[in-house]
Amino acid sequence: MPKPTPFPFQGFGGGLNLRDKADAIDPAQCIDALNVTFSDRGAIQQRDGYEALTANELTNRADSLSPFYTSSGTKQLLAGCGTRLEALNASGEVSKSLTGLTEGPYGFARFGQPNSEVAYAGNGKDTLLKWSGTEWSKPTATVDKEAAKVMPKARYLAIQSPDNRMVATGFGTTTGGPGGETSSPSHVFFSDAGNPEAWTKLNYEQLTPGDGEAIQGCIAWREFVFVFKETKFFVFYGNSVDNEGNVEFNSRRVEAGIGLASPRALYAHRTGVYFLSRQGVYRTTGQEPELVSSPVEPIFIGEASPFYTGGTLAPSKITNAAMSAFNDRIYVSFPTEEANNRTLVYDPTFEWWSLTSLPCAALTTFRPSSGEELVFAYASGAKKIGRHSTAYTSDAGTAITSYWRSGWFDLGSPDIKKIRASKVWGTGEVQMGLTSDFAQGIGKLTLMDFSDPTATQWDKSTWGGGTWAYPKGLVGKSRRVAERGTAFSAYFLNETKDQEWSVHRIEHLVPKIEDPSKVTA
Repeated sequence: MPKPTPFPFQGFGGGLNLRDKADAIDPAQCIDALNVTFSDRGAIQQRDGYEALTANELTNRADSLSPFYTSSGTKQLLAGCGTRLEALNASGEVSKSLTGLTEGPYGFARFGQPNSEVAYAGNGKDTLLKWSGTEWSKPTATVDKEAAKVMPKARYLAIQSPDNRMVATGFGTTTGGPGGETSSPSHVFFSDAGNPEAWTKLNYEQLTPGDGEAIQGCIAWREFVFVFKETKFFVFYGNSVDNEGNVEFNSRRVEAGIGLASPRALYAHRTGVYFLSRQGVYRTTGQEPELVSSPVEPIFIGEASPFYTGGTLAPSKITNAAMSAFNDRIYVSFPTEEANNRTLVYDPTFEWWSLTSLPCAALTTFRPSSGEELVFAYASGAKKIGRHSTAYTSDAGTAITSYWRSGWFDLGSPDIKKIRASKVWGTGEVQMGLTSDFAQGIGKLTLMDFSDPTATQWDKSTWGGGTWAYPKGLVGKSRRVAERGTAFSAYFLNETKDQEWSVHRIEHLVPKIEDPSKVTA
């Protein structure tokens, strides 16, 4: 019997590709995936799980989160919860509440000056509220050097450097400016330098008023402040003084038909400012925005492949979407129906996308202990806040359903052929299927156990009362189930609790196809 020809697939670091035809994608990419990520060397691996940070349910579901740290070592998590503001300690216990507020969501900004570290919160309807580290308060403002005035009623907050000014925008009332000054959906107010509770009436800008659009958010990045409308954004890049001694807030408009679709889906990353528009996820450093979500474009605009089963964005609920970052990756949570039930993950270094089932109504990074974790408000179910990191192998005690599906490949020949067997290298345990000729099913599943039966099973036995580390060495195993067809797609699935897995390489074995005999003269 002739030796079969191997067809190797040696890396899977390309992530999801829902834009291109299922039989035209790069072999390192996939056409469907859920709850997997990709290693630096291109392996598929199941994502980490989560547990509850809060032991008890909150009074209201959280819809906005922000960490609060001080130089003395204080670690707290601030949460906007409907008509309440909560301050939680590092153990997830509520230490202080402020009630009787107008419903959020909230925007937060931390502000520091000598011997003072505080945070401000706003919902666009109530005056700005202040957290000192021990108490919530309703501070008064000094406006044009007149004390005891009301603070702005803004929702979106940022700190402009190097002047250390509070930037306040996102007004839900016409008298929301400092001291009750006129406000509108296009107003941006700036506090006096170094003092977020002192304001000057003339220190504001109106951004294209009358265009039918409201400001959707603002964020500071490096020395810039970005203010977003629905189809455009503005970059404030420094201040100057005119001939009369008034401050001028220098800005430029970036009008590319692209703006912010959800106030919470905005994040300042080391590589730029990421934001969600109705066309997808964009990145900007102050110039024309760059679309980074092109490979997963059908999630945002529809027309997804029938092989993709992860769900698409519900356009009418796009304002529920939220964004943050963890482990240098961008996380974008969005709803397929009502509440956020899917979270896209983007790696700016390797430029891959993946999809998870993390249900994040709001998300941010926080250090409950020494290490940083992704914390998020549950979008449904219990009114709790979860913590996501490498420490967890299940989702609050339930199994993580994870799967990955390759594109369709004819293995170098359009003829009908038979895959006699497939050899797979990986770790842990996972089920594998193989389908042919564009069938939408997943094929016959075979358990692939990558543990080495000749070696000590260190994850099974205990010496001295402690469980030994999980084996990480790659093991190759063969799946001896034949499949006949012209094009083939591989599928991996895990639905077992606390079972981790990774796949690094696949090699399909096909019997050699002999060339037809030729008659020679």
